[in-house]
Amino acid sequence: MIRIVFSLDIARSNHLLSYLVILHGMMLITMVSLSTGFWWSIVACVLIGLSLRHYCQRHQWLQSTQSTVKIERMASGQWSLRYRDNRQSLGLTLVKSFVSPQIVILYFKGSKWWAHSSVTIVADAVDAELFRQLRVYCRDPKTFQQ
Repeated sequence: MIRIVFSLDIARSNHLLSYLVILHGMMLITMVSLSTGFWWSIVACVLIGLSLRHYCQRHQWLQSTQSTVKIERMASGQWSLRYRDNRQSLGLTLVKSFVSPQIVILYFKGSKWWAHSSVTIVADAVDAELFRQLRVYCRDPKTFQQ
């Protein structure tokens, strides 16, 4: 029987949405002001728009089956990711992380060489106590020792 020792539901983050909109808006303004040619500006604007759409889908602002809604850590140290359509990525290994007071980014490696995943978790999208526990776990030096 698989025993889950940590589970975190991830919701939409208003802070992350604001960041994405501001960042993509600045890129649009930059590309238009460069005036490298009308068609290049159009192509750049379309690519920036597609990038914004991709990240909004990935972080639950647009309907997508690719958005991560839950992470779980088993007693064995393996992790699983649950997506919006109830698919799961099982047997993932946490290889590194970035931790700050407002954001945690987790990098996972799967059993296949191409099965890498990353999850961005912002403080306003999760339970505060569980977010604190995740930050403490990721900062522990023993977490990433092999």
